[in-house]
Amino acid sequence: MTAGGVRPDGPRRRGPRPRHSRVQVIGAAVAIADEQGLDAVTIRSVAARLGAGAMSLYSYVPDKQALIYDMVEQVSAELELPPEPSGDWRADLRLLAGRQRALLHRRPWLIAATSHRQPLGPATLAYLEFTRWPLEPTGLDAGTQLEAVGLLNGFVTSLVRAELADRDAPPRPEAASASQAQLAELLATGRYPRFAAALAAGGPPGIDLSENFERLVDRVLDGLIGRD
Repeated sequence: MTAGGVRPDGPRRRGPRPRHSRVQVIGAAVAIADEQGLDAVTIRSVAARLGAGAMSLYSYVPDKQALIYDMVEQVSAELELPPEPSGDWRADLRLLAGRQRALLHRRPWLIAATSHRQPLGPATLAYLEFTRWPLEPTGLDAGTQLEAVGLLNGFVTSLVRAELADRDAPPRPEAASASQAQLAELLATGRYPRFAAALAAGGPPGIDLSENFERLVDRVLDGLIGRD
């Protein structure tokens, strides 16, 4: 079985047998996304990379969206799962969040490719299966457990999106200075006393997302699960 639970060479339409397997087609699409981004992935570009005709690829994928679903499923298998829970549900989920973050940094196109409509293939199911395991002792029902994991995934994705934005387009010093000056003017009006007090107590707004990743994940877990 491969991505989406479909055999490498099937199902396919009637006609001459294609020269490439489904796994090769998905692998070529992933390579293009890694090199050029998700927008560069089209049936035509994947066919060109394989040296095949575009029509031959429709034997395996009916359209680009189906191809993207298969790409997500295939690379999701790279998320290494522990053989069993450690006994500390917080540590287990923090570990998975860290590995998810690392995967998104390796393959940033996953941020745009991932959808709540993603079909459940072997890799996706393996992840969901494991996440329920360490949460069983918390007493949360199955629906709440899955909801919490989904929200945690969304948080990690949003955080990595912000990290990549800072990496790829760091704020210009002059823009940062202008923003700070504007903030000072707004606070000087006296209309935002609570926010001003928060800044006075905790320093300037903004934190280093990379350095505070685990602390932020713990904060999210406290809110989502609320168990010791």
